[in-house]
Amino acid sequence: MKTFLHVGCGPRYFDPETNLPKRPKGFDLANWNELRLDINPAVNPDVVGTMTDMSAVPTGSVDAIFSSHNIEHLYPHEVPIALAEFKRVLHSDGFVVITCPDLQSVCALVAQGKLTEPAYVSPAGPIAPLDILYGHRPPMSQGNLYMSHRCGFTLNVLLGTLESAGFLKVIGTCRPDYFDLWALGCVSDLANPQLLDLARQFLPEQLVGLDQANSAKEDMQKAMDDVLTLAQRHQQNGNLDEAQALLLEIISIEPRHAEANYHLGLIEVDTKGAEAALPRLEVAVEVNPANEQYWVTYVDALMLAGITHSIADVLALGQQHGLQPETAQMLADELATLLESQKFSDE
Repeated sequence: MKTFLHVGCGPRYFDPETNLPKRPKGFDLANWNELRLDINPAVNPDVVGTMTDMSAVPTGSVDAIFSSHNIEHLYPHEVPIALAEFKRVLHSDGFVVITCPDLQSVCALVAQGKLTEPAYVSPAGPIAPLDILYGHRPPMSQGNLYMSHRCGFTLNVLLGTLESAGFLKVIGTCRPDYFDLWALGCVSDLANPQLLDLARQFLPEQLVGLDQANSAKEDMQKAMDDVLTLAQRHQQNGNLDEAQALLLEIISIEPRHAEANYHLGLIEVDTKGAEAALPRLEVAVEVNPANEQYWVTYVDALMLAGITHSIADVLALGQQHGLQPETAQMLADELATLLESQKFSDE
């Protein structure tokens, strides 16, 4: 028997004909056991928890995750945290199915001046683009702020976000008539026929093919490159707050983006001090150790922070990658001069 974790399950609904609990497509077969997780104890979930803290669910304990209209309730910086939790609790061959609003189709209505006009009627009443963008207004007006939306996705962004979180194969679809997105992400590097078979079982029709999924990844990369260029321009002009905000936006999508972490580290050396910047600079050298400038800046920051005991090891490691011997010697000479001056001042 396989187990799927139903994240943000809400109340349990029953089919009036069979009197059996309703389950999502693909998970409604007898070989699937449902484990229900929700933040609200009143809906009687099996596990009380949030998307960003599922510590009550053991690592590698479920075969699949289903999340319907939950991810948009997170702040952008929380999305990678939630997806990391999803990946943690999945088996090594597990997968996640996510559905959420499609901002592209919703914004088409907004562009037509229909922000507050009903887009469709749900069991909860008329739903306008304003509700899809920011959350359903009636329950929020009654104090249920869990219904507020804090981030959003197009299909390209959703697929790219899953890939950045470490899901090795992704596929999805958008349904403009329903204003929603569906995506499936696999922990393992499934062969394409297996990925398509999973998608047919668990996603609606109108699948985005693998070529389009690759195109989505390329579009995401280009968008991040454009944002990075703008951030570097702000940084060069001394607009550090604007540059920092843009770099953090990139990192919220791809936490280990080498260039974004490097430039943010440079800013933090000036604004927070060299020691505070070290984690950013470490990411840069770990992700792209062939970049000599990353090593130079990292060693300089270690010296500025007074963390000199590890620099010899860092220089040795750097020379195994992108740090040239003559550059390493220059940095070693700088270190020797620094240590000598410290020794002189101590005396």
